[in-house]
Amino acid sequence: MNEIDFSIINVFNNLDTVGIVLMSVLGFCLLVQLIYYWGILARPYRYERAIENGIKTVGDAQPPVSVIICAKNEAQCLQDYLPILLEQNYPIYEVIFVDDESNDETTDVVANLAQKYSHLYHTYIPSGSMNLSRRKLGLTLGIKAAKYDTLLFTDAGCAPNGPDWIAKMARHFYDLDSVVLGFSALDRHSSNYAVYDYFFNNIKMAATALLGKSYMANGKNLAYSKEQFLHRRGFSNSNFMDAGEDDLFVDEIADSHNLAVELSPESVIHVSLNEQQTWKDLKINRVVTIPYYKSFPIFLWRVEKWTRIFFYLSFIAAAIWVIPDWEWLIVVGLMGLLRLFSQWCVINKTANVLDLPKIYLSLPLFDMIQPFVDDYFSFQQRMKGKKIYR
Repeated sequence: MNEIDFSIINVFNNLDTVGIVLMSVLGFCLLVQLIYYWGILARPYRYERAIENGIKTVGDAQPPVSVIICAKNEAQCLQDYLPILLEQNYPIYEVIFVDDESNDETTDVVANLAQKYSHLYHTYIPSGSMNLSRRKLGLTLGIKAAKYDTLLFTDAGCAPNGPDWIAKMARHFYDLDSVVLGFSALDRHSSNYAVYDYFFNNIKMAATALLGKSYMANGKNLAYSKEQFLHRRGFSNSNFMDAGEDDLFVDEIADSHNLAVELSPESVIHVSLNEQQTWKDLKINRVVTIPYYKSFPIFLWRVEKWTRIFFYLSFIAAAIWVIPDWEWLIVVGLMGLLRLFSQWCVINKTANVLDLPKIYLSLPLFDMIQPFVDDYFSFQQRMKGKKIYR
């Protein structure tokens, strides 16, 4: 035993002060990152597996549901995807489409579908209506027109993974206070990086909600009650900005008692972006609203971001510094592999349980550049100023 202790001391003696500092920073950042991956980011996977295995139970409520869509010039998307929403396996529901002064074939497409599907209703934003956020105005009109209290939101360019989407989202409405966050994923027509970034942010959203805290929300797959909307006076608290109709409103109404997450494969929404809404627009909207989030989720994910950055910096610096010493070089390499293995396991197991494509070779690169891409959008927004969005 003494010989082993002596050899360990000798190994540490091979490091100078700089090497010790680098290895200490690397080890600390690795520990924090492992806690995030296995303790927090793996929660959506463990949660869905627990439901599949009968360890956790979810309600089987089937309240009448109003599905609300607001869009402009989305004729082709409505032609392709709206029938999927109108043919759901659900007893009582309606679909309300709010037209934001479309000048393409949108009106004709919806009118033709309404002749076939009696539960499709069509309204519109009046011409000349003045509002900073046309989307908030459209959603408000749709909500007021809704016959049912349980509201489910998505977009024209979105397709559920199957005919049980409404049933999976609505089963959480055991009372009128429920807020249900659903998972969505970009289709493969987007860039590989955009697909990863969107997927990872959805995992963060779900993982934080499973901690009992709201962090982000996605209006492409979201449910809450009409009573809550009216009680909170709609979007009045965020009407000073264009964005925030999903994340900021959920932040107002959600707490640890009423916040639910739906992560079954049948509930996933596949998002097809187009010229009207790009991945860049989604990123900018998120940058604009993040400063108004609650402090705990912001702090939680900033710690993840900075320990990730310092992990990569200290990993590269330590690898270069200890190159003459193969023993320490192996230690540095093993630490990098341990984090990469954790990423692969957590990210791909979650993708697998949601029936989404897995990410392997591109994962380290995307993971490395993601914080800097986010900072780029934050910097871009600060340079443009607040007037564009407020």
